[in-house]
Amino acid sequence: MTGETIFVFAVLAATVALFASDRLRLDIVAVLVILALTVSGVLTAREAVAGFGDPVVLLIAGLFVVGEGLFRTGVAFAVGDWLMQVAGTSETRLLILLMLAVAVLSAFMSSTGAVAIFIPVALSLASKVGVSPSRLMMPLAFAALIGGMLTLIGTPPNLVASTALAREGLEPFGFFAFTPIGLIVLAIGVVYVVVVGRRMLGSGRPDVGTRPPSLSLRDLSAAYDVTDRLRRLRIQPGSPLAGKTVAQALLRTRYGATVLGLERRDRFATSIMPALIDTELLADDILYVTGEDAEIVRLIAGESLEQQDLDERQIKNVTKELGLAEVMLTPHSALIGETLKEAHFRERYGLSVIAVQKKGKPHGPSRADTTLDFGDSLLVGGSWKQIEMLRVRQSNFVLLTLPSEIAEVAPAHRRAPIALLIVVGMLLLMTLKVVPSVTAVLIAALAMVLTRCVRMEDAYRSMSWQSLVLIAGMLPMAAALD
Repeated sequence: MTGETIFVFAVLAATVALFASDRLRLDIVAVLVILALTVSGVLTAREAVAGFGDPVVLLIAGLFVVGEGLFRTGVAFAVGDWLMQVAGTSETRLLILLMLAVAVLSAFMSSTGAVAIFIPVALSLASKVGVSPSRLMMPLAFAALIGGMLTLIGTPPNLVASTALAREGLEPFGFFAFTPIGLIVLAIGVVYVVVVGRRMLGSGRPDVGTRPPSLSLRDLSAAYDVTDRLRRLRIQPGSPLAGKTVAQALLRTRYGATVLGLERRDRFATSIMPALIDTELLADDILYVTGEDAEIVRLIAGESLEQQDLDERQIKNVTKELGLAEVMLTPHSALIGETLKEAHFRERYGLSVIAVQKKGKPHGPSRADTTLDFGDSLLVGGSWKQIEMLRVRQSNFVLLTLPSEIAEVAPAHRRAPIALLIVVGMLLLMTLKVVPSVTAVLIAALAMVLTRCVRMEDAYRSMSWQSLVLIAGMLPMAAALD
């Protein structure tokens, strides 16, 4: 055994020890491996950094982008909703379905990406079922790792081993070569977690901490005493509102009613949009309006409107586009002393003031003549995009509360069918071996960006750089051993 051989084995042993001790970040250890192999002369500098251009690294990076596309288009949250409907309030049923769902997703993308997509889903499900998040998060991690056994692209080691076979002139693994064994391990894993594992995960009660739980949209509405005051009103043909803008309609001034948004149908789809000052109202538009019952009755009669049903499904569709937030006026706010009419809140911020709290007590639905004072809290509503922008608008007010539902908002949910088609196309290209796997993934990642399922900025943010550096840094170890 030569000195170089002994040195390489020593580096490998030190690397394993550092990984096990968790004293240093994994990516730092990987960079140290690169330096050790380069400085020692075992590998040239070009050979030591070759891992950063390896197809496996590019493939995993592309899968992060594809996973982000599924997240931003709401596919992940749709899966969560489906899990909740099927599982009901049964923790056992929810655990089984959650593990199966994340394992299947992990079979076609990186385990890290699959977990990243399902973390908000798992937290939301834990809150709804009333169990500690830890009872879902640990099984979630196990299922994602087991899911990597189901397909060739499920986990990097599968790809590395298959590439090594092909490089040596042998038959590489097929796309579903791992599936039979993976399914057996998955079944055993699910049974173990349900029967034995969850007994080790502590109490089933939610964790009690000092941080108060996030308020939901319903909680915010209740705090301002406007619960169940949302109405769905259709503009009938011949209505005086048809052809007017929201500003010209003066509904708050004349009726004390606030238009939060509207629903508009065309030949292909129904869209929900915020009510901005220059939004033109058309016949057959459906308005989402808040106000007291007597005011709504006057509004319907005076403007030839027709009240429509508002069920849970429609409310869920509305909350994909429109939301609420709570802000408080600062001591030096330019809005102090102005009425809501004079404040031009909708014009300035693209949001409607739905209700006001004075000295911590509800002041009722907003009226045009309501005067704003220091310390007043406002319940504002509009598009989630405008609500997000409240985070950086701190001159006239501070943002007090964002509802918990904001975590489930998918900015590109209308493109969910496109994202699903892209993923299906990627899987077909891989399964049928039309192009190499890395090419199929890069095509899918690029398609996600070009179809605006993912913005390029979000694509970069979706990368787990630690994972990519770790893999790229450890691939040269195989060359050194060789």
